[in-house]
Amino acid sequence: MKLAPKDYLAVLELLIIPPEEGIRIIDGSVLAGRHVLGHAPDEYALYCFSNTEIKQIDLINLIHPLYSPDYLLTLIHIGGSDPRYEEIRLDNFNPKEFASPEIFILFKPVIVNASLIAFRELIAHLRSAEGCPWDRKQTHQTLRTNLLEETYEVLDAIDGRNSEAVREELGDLLLQILLHAQIASENTQFNIFDVIAGIHQKITFRHPHVFADLNLASVDGVTRNWEILKSQERSKKGEPSSKSILASVPNELPALSKAQKFQERAARVGFDWPNIQPVFEKFEEELRELKDARDDQSREMELGDLLFALVNLIRWYGFDAESVLRQANTRFLKRFNYIEETVHAQGKRMTDLTLDEMDKIWEQAKQVEAESAQNGQ
Repeated sequence: MKLAPKDYLAVLELLIIPPEEGIRIIDGSVLAGRHVLGHAPDEYALYCFSNTEIKQIDLINLIHPLYSPDYLLTLIHIGGSDPRYEEIRLDNFNPKEFASPEIFILFKPVIVNASLIAFRELIAHLRSAEGCPWDRKQTHQTLRTNLLEETYEVLDAIDGRNSEAVREELGDLLLQILLHAQIASENTQFNIFDVIAGIHQKITFRHPHVFADLNLASVDGVTRNWEILKSQERSKKGEPSSKSILASVPNELPALSKAQKFQERAARVGFDWPNIQPVFEKFEEELRELKDARDDQSREMELGDLLFALVNLIRWYGFDAESVLRQANTRFLKRFNYIEETVHAQGKRMTDLTLDEMDKIWEQAKQVEAESAQNGQ
């Protein structure tokens, strides 16, 4: 701290904070070089800056993601005999104008229960003796299906380009993560902070081009180095160096995703075509082999090879195979529903129409879809 405790007490006496709320006091110098503020928007936080520090820190860009332009910042200027107190709208806030030797900035809560601590308390409460019987009964095993379902619901929301739905579904997914962490905590295995500390360490280690002095100029260089670092991590864990780089791909991934993961991992160590042309040729080769197959066993095998080659082609174009097919499913559902609705509006049944008649309505559905996309709907 820059000031004596009595100076902080003098500042706190100017502030009206409910005693049950508490306040986080932060040395503003820690924000130098940071990309986010050091507190959550559901708590009181008091930052102290020197005049020099506040002009050097990109404070405006740190504040804006959490607070609206009309948000009132509370400023306490230290200099002279008494602290000077003022409130200022965020859109009128200019740190470079201050002349006081020390400036305190108070952030008041703008939302409730938005921190990890608050959510962890909620989950622990649900799992406690006075909580919910259903939540207390859950285990890692019973929650497996929920975790998978919530993940797919997030993907559906992303595919639908609905940001509100993405926000909601990410919350449902986060609930599953916190439940698993709480169950592990109750069994004295690990807690959510161990989870976060572990992934923080892992991501820092795998980005030496960001947090160390390694120079990687391309995405390919980053992905290749990523695989080298993962190999080093496996060695530290005592895993044999001969262990396949494909071994960590989860067995329960959908087949399309698993195929793409295999291909991506192999490509990281150089097992890949030099350009997309041989990828097309491989696909065409697999298609010819399927046409030449003479029995069901051969057809089944060639269909698998063809599908695997198609996934590789999708990967080369930079798309995700699972997402590509999921979007195709969505388009099929909408177009087929259009046929059903059109037929119903004509007072007919689907079985009353020939394939050609249904195909004409299908083309109408595609036209409506294209016009909607053109109009940004």
